Amino acid sequence: TTSRGAARRERASAGRRRRARAMPTRRRTRATAEASTSDEEVKYHTWRGHRVGYRASGDEGRAIVLIHGFGVSSFQFRDNVRALGERHRVYALDLVGFGTSDQPDVPYAMEFWRDQVIDFVENVVGEPAVLVGNSIGSLAAVHVAAESPKTTAGIALINCAGGMNNKVKRLDGDFDGYGWQYKAVVPIFSVVLAIIDAVLKVEPIAKPLFESVRGEENVRGALANVYMNPSRVDDGLVNSICGAANREGAFKAFVNILTGPAGPRPEELMPRVACPMLILWGSKDTITPLDFPLGQYFLNLPKTRQTSRTDFIQFEGEGHCVQDDNPKLVNDALTDWVAAL
Repeated sequence: TTSRGAARRERASAGRRRRARAMPTRRRTRATAEASTSDEEVKYHTWRGHRVGYRASGDEGRAIVLIHGFGVSSFQFRDNVRALGERHRVYALDLVGFGTSDQPDVPYAMEFWRDQVIDFVENVVGEPAVLVGNSIGSLAAVHVAAESPKTTAGIALINCAGGMNNKVKRLDGDFDGYGWQYKAVVPIFSVVLAIIDAVLKVEPIAKPLFESVRGEENVRGALANVYMNPSRVDDGLVNSICGAANREGAFKAFVNILTGPAGPRPEELMPRVACPMLILWGSKDTITPLDFPLGQYFLNLPKTRQTSRTDFIQFEGEGHCVQDDNPKLVNDALTDWVAAL
């Protein structure tokens, strides 16, 4: 144990020597054939009566919890779990409503998933963990860090979302300095989302829409618009999404999540977040674009956040799901950053 601790301290020291506070842009390198977690055993635990699925790898080192984004599952960390597990205890959980976890007909909110992650860290992991999220998984990590500092050793945010769904809360000054067309679109978009909400609550209309959306062809097409590397949109990824979407509770969960509250923005939670933070962003992300208000907020956060270490890495040419699209980039960045904590 002593030698292992010494080795860890040496790696951390080396990591600090290699890095400046403002971290450099990483060049694009294509995904290699890393070990996949898709065939690993899914484990389960129970939270509030709901069965929660998760995958795990590694038996020593700092604990890392991976949290997926909207509509997907822990499968999307297929090439991160085992690679990171070579040095750490790694867990990738399925948020309730997605993947292998239960899909109950309950009100969904970011606070619901926040509480799920807190329980997971306390009762499954058993020690403070580094939370690594993508999209709404990142937002869940921010919620946890703000609400339960004792469970959070650090957070790594991959293309963080602004809300649970498309009804992202608008803040004063969001589009200050932008052209008039941006400001004009906001109220129109709000009306469109209100109409969609109303439609989704009418089951005879919403059910056929859901049947169409969860079809394999539509899922594959949607992923192709998000991923930069077409070879990563394979049968395994598509089946992981379609399989969950074809379960009995999927429709109700889908409607409840889309029509639920967007919740507070990351900017509103950040004053209560005290732990170290790593921000990873794909320069070609079209879901949370770097040049929009939320992206600009995170880009500037290393300069404005004084409470703890804050690092930002922009991945040139990468998109919204870079952890699966080009996993080695994220694995390397996380390994270096966690070693320096």
